[in-house]
Amino acid sequence: MMQVKHWPALFFILVETKQHMEDFTTQNGNGTQTKEDLKTKATHLKDHVSEYLKTYVQLAKAKATTGASNAVSGVVIGVAAFLFTFFFLVFAFTAIGFWLGDLLESRAGGFFCVAGFFLLLVILVFALRKKVIVPLVRNTIISKVYE
Repeated sequence: MMQVKHWPALFFILVETKQHMEDFTTQNGNGTQTKEDLKTKATHLKDHVSEYLKTYVQLAKAKATTGASNAVSGVVIGVAAFLFTFFFLVFAFTAIGFWLGDLLESRAGGFFCVAGFFLLLVILVFALRKKVIVPLVRNTIISKVYE
């Protein structure tokens, strides 16, 4: 199905075709055309359609290239952000484990508190996966595809 934004080019081809058809009746004064005139008109029409198709293919390639480059750049940025966040959290929660260990006067107790916090996060993610997390991820991917 042809999209609306391609109608101007198609309209141009139809106008050119209509002009060529009107020329059929005006040449030779009596409304008849020679075979050479008809061949010329058909060649012009074929050239216009060919140019339109080439332009359409180039536009499709440009859109595909833009979409692929946006996807790749999004993946690269996402991976970099994930790595930086991961290392930040590792160091931050290690420091929190040591700090809680000093407060509780038990280093193991401090790290068990941090581990308990992560266990609560895992339970929360597991409980919300179908109602919140999956729709959020799905909608984000769909919006990126149609962007």
